[in-house]
Amino acid sequence: MNSDSAFNYFEILMLGMFAAGWLVLEWQGKRLDRKREAEKARSEARSDQR
Repeated sequence: MNSDSAFNYFEILMLGMFAAGWLVLEWQGKRLDRKREAEKARSEARSDQR
C-alpha cells in the first residue's frame, strides 16, 4: 500500500479523531473533578461553620 491510498488517509483521520476524542474526555474529566472537589470543599466549609 502506498501513501497515496485513500485508506491510509482515512486511517490517519480516524486515529486523529480518536486522539482528539480522548483528549476532550480527559479535559472534561479533569474539569468535572475540579468542580466536584470545589463543591466538596464548599460543603465541608459549611458543615464546619455549624
